[in-house]
Amino acid sequence: MDYTVLFIIDTLETGGAEKSLLEITSRFKKYSPLFIQLFQGDSLYKRFKDSGIEVIQLNLQPSYRFKEIAEKVLKVIDEQDVLLIHSTLFRSDQVSRIVARKLGVPLINSLVNNSYGTVRYASLSITQRLKLKFVEWIDRRSASNVDLFISNSHEIKGTNIRALKIKEAKVKTIFRGRQIDSFEGTHDTSDLQRDFDLRGQKVFLNVSRLLERKGQLDIIEAFSQLPVESNVILIIAGEGIYRSILEQRIDELGLNKKVLLLGNRNDVPQLLQLADFFVFASHYEGLPGALIEAMMSRTPIIASDIPENLECVSVESALIFKKGNIGELNQAMSMALNCNNWSKKVELAYNDARSNFDIYQVASQYELAYNQLLND
Repeated sequence: MDYTVLFIIDTLETGGAEKSLLEITSRFKKYSPLFIQLFQGDSLYKRFKDSGIEVIQLNLQPSYRFKEIAEKVLKVIDEQDVLLIHSTLFRSDQVSRIVARKLGVPLINSLVNNSYGTVRYASLSITQRLKLKFVEWIDRRSASNVDLFISNSHEIKGTNIRALKIKEAKVKTIFRGRQIDSFEGTHDTSDLQRDFDLRGQKVFLNVSRLLERKGQLDIIEAFSQLPVESNVILIIAGEGIYRSILEQRIDELGLNKKVLLLGNRNDVPQLLQLADFFVFASHYEGLPGALIEAMMSRTPIIASDIPENLECVSVESALIFKKGNIGELNQAMSMALNCNNWSKKVELAYNDARSNFDIYQVASQYELAYNQLLND
């Protein structure tokens, strides 16, 4: 089989971009994907292989030596029939721009993060801002070499058009997607109920990487202010560099038995079925796949008011609070506990998910974008 689309990506860790690409490319009908994993980190490698997707692992140490990395990529794809290249994340994008120029094939870069938005800059120290400005300059310098950008949200499209000085006509928005029937229906949660001893407890669930920008510390602070008699528990599924900070705060608040950090999980549909509420407090995002999964599972949602979240849910389909406002988040969690009729909100969220985020529809939109680029 000829591999017509070469995907270049930093790692195959369990981030939103990586999982989304797995979901999308495994449903291609016309194009055959070949993935190049540049750096070490392959939690999703087996799932890619089990889906019939070939992956070449370079397993390099993380580096900004883009020309050297590009040469290594060119060597391993020497005999592959590549019609176009599609890359995701900054370092892979820089490598892909060199490789595509050498091969003379069309190039697509994904826009998956609000990397250069004002919110991110505001959260950084002066030194960190200068470093990010330098990265932005590098990105902008070669962005004109890209034939098409695919953004996973309208907000990220706008931010990157301004930051990278790219023409709007070169950016197409295609939302992330999920397989709806994976999150619908009834899942057996009896083992989870027993393992976590959840009898008589109301469960708040967060699913995302443990990063400062994901707002888990906000959730823990707001959760700690709920009345003791509320009989609530907070479950956080995901892993990341912020774990030690979260653990320290949980210990300081005496919440070791009330807040559970589960690490990476393969049973998110069951966790969503188990949860009474899904709480998502991010300060900035790509298009939030975990939020979409909660919509599909009909789990009542509490979400921060960032533009990326509001492309998925609204005040009609979720409880919305001001990003970073602990008091408002606490009020939303209290309101959730006292709301006896969520049916209208959850059905609206579910219907919006069916209309906008069905994975088969998303995969078809990707292939259509490839068709148009190759036929131009």
